[in-house]
Amino acid sequence: MLELPDVTLCCVDTANHALALRALARSCEGVSFARAVLLTDALSHDVAVPAGIDIVPIAPLGSRDAYSEFVLKSLLPHIATTHALLVQWDGYVINPAAWDPAFLDCDYIGAKWFWYEDGMRVGNGGFSLRSRRLLEALQDPRISLIDAEDLTIGRSFRPLLERDHGIRFADEGVADRFSFEAAYPIGKPFGFHGLYNFCRTVPPDEIAALSPGFSDAIARSPQLLQLLRNCAALGQWKAAVAIGRRIVAAAPDNAEALGMLREAERRAPAAPVAGRNDPCPCGSGKKFKQCHGALSAAGAAAPPTPGPDIEVRSALEAHKKGDIDRAERGYRAALAAAPQDPLALHYLGVVMYQRNRQDEAIPLLERSISVRPQEPEFHNNLGLALAAADRHDDAIAAYRHVLALKPGHAVAWNNLGLALQASNRVGEAIAAFREALAREPDFAQAHWNFSLALLAQGEFAEGWREYEWRLRIPELGKHSRAFEGPRWDGVARPGLKLLVTAEQGLGDALQFVRFATLLSQQGVRIIVAAPKSLARLLASAPGVSEVAALDGPLPPYDAHVPLLSLPGLLGIGVADIPSAVPYIAADSARRNEAVAALRPYTRPLKAGLAWAGSKANASGRHRSIPFAVLTPLFDVPDVLWVSLQPAEDASPISAMSGARGLVELPLRNDFDGTAALVAELDLIVTVDTSIAHLAGALAKPVWILLPFASDWRWQGARTNNPWYPTARLFRQPAPGAWDAVVRDVIVALREW
Repeated sequence: MLELPDVTLCCVDTANHALALRALARSCEGVSFARAVLLTDALSHDVAVPAGIDIVPIAPLGSRDAYSEFVLKSLLPHIATTHALLVQWDGYVINPAAWDPAFLDCDYIGAKWFWYEDGMRVGNGGFSLRSRRLLEALQDPRISLIDAEDLTIGRSFRPLLERDHGIRFADEGVADRFSFEAAYPIGKPFGFHGLYNFCRTVPPDEIAALSPGFSDAIARSPQLLQLLRNCAALGQWKAAVAIGRRIVAAAPDNAEALGMLREAERRAPAAPVAGRNDPCPCGSGKKFKQCHGALSAAGAAAPPTPGPDIEVRSALEAHKKGDIDRAERGYRAALAAAPQDPLALHYLGVVMYQRNRQDEAIPLLERSISVRPQEPEFHNNLGLALAAADRHDDAIAAYRHVLALKPGHAVAWNNLGLALQASNRVGEAIAAFREALAREPDFAQAHWNFSLALLAQGEFAEGWREYEWRLRIPELGKHSRAFEGPRWDGVARPGLKLLVTAEQGLGDALQFVRFATLLSQQGVRIIVAAPKSLARLLASAPGVSEVAALDGPLPPYDAHVPLLSLPGLLGIGVADIPSAVPYIAADSARRNEAVAALRPYTRPLKAGLAWAGSKANASGRHRSIPFAVLTPLFDVPDVLWVSLQPAEDASPISAMSGARGLVELPLRNDFDGTAALVAELDLIVTVDTSIAHLAGALAKPVWILLPFASDWRWQGARTNNPWYPTARLFRQPAPGAWDAVVRDVIVALREW
């Protein structure tokens, strides 16, 4: 039993007494709270109150706004403990083992609102932990109800609550461990909210038993209709029948519910059927033969629908050719004829995955598995969608299911390795990649993924060998042009003219150009072919004799080599990394421009800020930080913040209120100008992008803000880095927890 003596469990509900008491009782099954209380009006005489739950009378709440106003301003007198866990009838504790004492360090936690793009996404109030400090702060007369109470707290007045009352909102990683609502759960959170989530938290038989007791208001709600869709998607036909009957009883003209009810009744022949003269189980008060008995008969008399085989085959052909619009139309047509066709369900789910609509993809893929559970590819594709939704624990489980069905599935071993690496389980990831390669030795993508895991572990000798497989992967191995002549064999001959060709991102070129110095010291003449934006900077590196444009004419050379192959050819281990900095220099004329541009600003500490990486980078969404999350940095006194984001990436920022005090200078719009700015600033704070490498190569103090599972070059849990001696690393403690990173940076700034 989980003991929470500092938490009051509370539900405010004057409409759904029995359901609210059920939610409280469920929350108490594995948890001992200081008190469990239902704030309600007079209970119906037929409602039993479970032991241990106190009833406190309040006036009836006649609307959502009345509920929100009460919770916002009138909950405080009922809470004597440091915290209150506020639940509603459709949300409660489901996993006591997920409780984290760190939850009590927060003043507010609710499920994440994933649809917002800023740093104010925590969160939903239907299952939320609130401190008494917060309830007291809400009495501030400046705070008034604007929308629902959770939006009023978590968005409209969050800046005021944080600034004037010191209220601490959970970061998104903590929120994901605490509860889920509109997004799919990550792992097994402590609780949930949302009637539509009953399909994931309540056994189908219990849903079927609850449905007749739902009020007409619940029956007509979009939440119950969504639950009907979800139950049908998961093949929970008994529950779908009961829900459908209840919706149709309250809203007979709901064509979607009627159609889904007929399908559910066809799919659930074992569902309990009332006698023709018995009351209909939907609660309409009519006899079964006059209500759903008539609907069932009509459904049974309907002519059989044509088979979907032709539609599915045609859709699959279109899908193979890359025409996913036509494929989607075909799969949907097949499902209209046969809603449980496993191929149509599955590959429509794949289309949704390809469109990055994981909330739609995952139920379809799960539904196809419920029809055909022994198909390994179905589980593998489900794993891909789960991983794309950042549900890595669930993706790992899906891939392990594949491997239980088909142990030799090399692709699933590779995907398992990726999911493990995304969970920072690098040692296990390495083992999974080895299994993939044992079964398919020429699997280039698995070799590449294997190399990144090895390098992250500091196993450089094997890592560099595996890293060469990148050149066999089209999206990584292609250059803008083919280079003539022999590839360098790794032997440094005095006088050799070696063309070193930049590849991948700008940051990679800045990081690896240091190896030109080692080769030049052995008499090799280094010519670098690189993007024009880097030409002047790379030309300043010791040992680089010439820089040519990747897409322009090339000077004569004896051999060529990809830049990122150099450490493997040179036998570089962790202890051998050339770490002398600076090894590039900003242009002196541009530095003079930077000095002049910064002269009007007199704050003692001048810091550069970059918060987003390249949109072309597949991992960019994990590396980049929503700008609003960074706004607390601007409250640190005596710091001038200078944007290092190019104008095309930062154009909406200047219109945001959180951008107060952020200086945007034209110099940042080309790389030489950015380098000049970096050289004249005192500190650089940046996400993992080319700015981090630029600052490190210029030997500027640089604080690099890293996601939970960071790139290989940042080496596990370290706070320093062998590539850049002036770097300090700030890491997410949990996936998505940028708020915690920003708090750490603020502490470090104050220490500075």
